[in-house]
Amino acid sequence: MLNKIIVLLAGLSLPVFAQTLEDPTRPSQFTTQTQKATSSSALTLEVNAIMRVGQQRRAVINGKVVTEGQSIQGATVKAIHPYSVDIVQELDGEWVEKTLWVAKSGNVKSNAAENY
Repeated sequence: MLNKIIVLLAGLSLPVFAQTLEDPTRPSQFTTQTQKATSSSALTLEVNAIMRVGQQRRAVINGKVVTEGQSIQGATVKAIHPYSVDIVQELDGEWVEKTLWVAKSGNVKSNAAENY
């Protein structure tokens, strides 16, 4: 009976030891997904769509509709162009201007009345 308990405890402790081992083939500058997610510069914005309503352009960024001057996830929309969006964003204490392009996820319609 005691042998069965010892074998059971030894078997349960193996996963604990396996989690602490590091991969010897991993590059030295490798970062895990959790390290990337917590980094302040890891903020990713993706333009899903750009549309024009009358004279005003609107962009869909990360699933949220925004117009010029609005903020999304710490970035301010500076300008909306037909195929890109200019944003201003603070990264590591410095203001950086970026151009985000419409994500290519299939056919892009430039006129909603067109049929494919």
